Amino acid sequence: MSKSSQLANQLAQQLRTADTPDGVRLFSLLTLGELGRKCPKVYENDSTLKPEELLVDAFNSSSEELKTAASYSLGMLAVGNLEKFLPFLLKQINSQPKRQYLLLHALKEVIGSESVDMKAMEFFRPRIEQIWPVLMDHAIWPVLMDHAVCAEEGTRNVVAECLGKLCLVHPESLLPLLKDCTVSKNPLMRASAVTAVKFLIVEQWTAADDLLHDAMPDFLQTVNDRDLNIRDILDVFLPSLYAETMVKKELVREVEMGPFKHTVDDGLDLRKAAFECMYTLLETCLERLEINEFMTHMESGLKDHHDIKLLTCLMLARLAALCPTQVLQRLDRLCEPLKVSFKRGLI
Repeated sequence: MSKSSQLANQLAQQLRTADTPDGVRLFSLLTLGELGRKCPKVYENDSTLKPEELLVDAFNSSSEELKTAASYSLGMLAVGNLEKFLPFLLKQINSQPKRQYLLLHALKEVIGSESVDMKAMEFFRPRIEQIWPVLMDHAIWPVLMDHAVCAEEGTRNVVAECLGKLCLVHPESLLPLLKDCTVSKNPLMRASAVTAVKFLIVEQWTAADDLLHDAMPDFLQTVNDRDLNIRDILDVFLPSLYAETMVKKELVREVEMGPFKHTVDDGLDLRKAAFECMYTLLETCLERLEINEFMTHMESGLKDHHDIKLLTCLMLARLAALCPTQVLQRLDRLCEPLKVSFKRGLI
């Protein structure tokens, strides 16, 4: 511990020295944060060493790299000692509007860090009520309207990521609140809420999955939103949607029923839902779709289960009426699976 304390003081001294090179300063910022995450007691034993203030001071740097490093390290400090540094971070977000983008990045590290263990989560969960209003107030922050478009979008994206990852922590209470935001009168609020769903979808099963399944129709309804900020979120959803149109071999299994073997596809219902979503998108926002990409994924449905084939044929008929040129260009590829189905009397 004594060596860790010596290192922390050395890092602090390098940050306080005006002529420290940027490379050394960058190393000091990152190491200060990692030290707080791995050895949080270092900062508990020395009241004169205030790493959070050193990191916030680095936000005044002209170097974007240094400011980003300070933001990350501030988040790592809070991960290591939530009780001490999370209240400081929330206070800074509320009181420092010009630094909110960097501070929100720090909060994002806290929410999403895998290092937040169950013991730390016991402290973290009661403070969700503090964090949620901060994020939602920020999503409608009127000052955004005075900034460049890219700056507004970047800040909203950070807010959305925080919201989504926060819902993973406590889905029972927070996901309904997120769903309510999709009907907000403020389009920025609606856009942030829909973007947040992207960060709720993770590879491993979570407690939020079942709740998200029930709430997804409300989020998907926003493809009809009059505000383009919300409809543009379609680009976020399409890759995930298209990925679910493919047969996943790991979900196909054989079940023995006496002397017979029966193939069971556990992914069938999800694929059906994906193709139904595609059909809805075709009917509601054709102008937002890249037709060739859409048809590439639609084609797989012509070789799938009977129910999916029927739905794909409906989409194909609709596309032939709406986009005849694109359909003609792919006619050879479309005819082969159709011919096989006709010969077998499947459609």
